[in-house]
Amino acid sequence: MNTLDLDSFFPKEKLQLIKAEQTNDIIHIYLKSKTKSCVCPKCGQSTEEYHGTYVRHVQDLPFLGKNVQLHIKAHEYKCTNTDCNASTIAENFN
Repeated sequence: MNTLDLDSFFPKEKLQLIKAEQTNDIIHIYLKSKTKSCVCPKCGQSTEEYHGTYVRHVQDLPFLGKNVQLHIKAHEYKCTNTDCNASTIAENFN
């Protein structure tokens, strides 16, 4: 890839760039979560109780005439509020 500063395209405080690759028609950008906690969207309580990881695949807007796919290794957390019915919480990178 050219010397494009990919760090300007995602929130550096939440995501780490692992690598970027390109084929003839697709740019693949691999990112990993750096978070250590998450806020439950149902009750608003912050939790650090880690549950697992998953890979989120996101189709981004084309760049330089190529499709862009983001591959984000994200964390899932458990809400520790016993009064909350949320089982697992997926991170939000907005």
